[in-house]
Amino acid sequence: MSGLFSHAAPEPAGGGTVADIRASVRVPADVVDAFSGFTEHLHLWWPGAELSVWGAGSFFDLEGGVFVETSAEDEEAVWAEVIEREDQREGHRALSLLWRHRPGPFPATAVELSFNSVGGAAPATTVDVIHGGWPREGGADDLRGRYERFWPLALGRYGRFMGGTV
Repeated sequence: MSGLFSHAAPEPAGGGTVADIRASVRVPADVVDAFSGFTEHLHLWWPGAELSVWGAGSFFDLEGGVFVETSAEDEEAVWAEVIEREDQREGHRALSLLWRHRPGPFPATAVELSFNSVGGAAPATTVDVIHGGWPREGGADDLRGRYERFWPLALGRYGRFMGGTV
């Protein structure tokens, strides 16, 4: 019955993707400082105990176009590659990442981060994360569920680091 109307959207053919994960936080900083706090000071707030190859003692960094975790023994795991970085428009910054799941055989997904100025007397920025491209097949449900819990936790840690309250 789905093909009854000519304008009906086609149904996915067994594959496809599931809904994106969305999370956001508001921080008491202008867009430039909020973006810098996220990209240049990742190692100070990233919840490595919750998402890491080597645990809480790892060092996380976003430099040279990659998001890397480094162990205490200087082993490296690349979590993501920067696909696009937008930092020229006033009141807005954005970062697009090709996200690799470590460890695991799952295909890469897409993480989109946007930093937008919030009007008002004091500087503030809303940071939104959209984590998409989750495959419908392949047993990614558990992994997707892990990220559904992780992103609000990570943004909460980032928000506190930036001086916000939860």
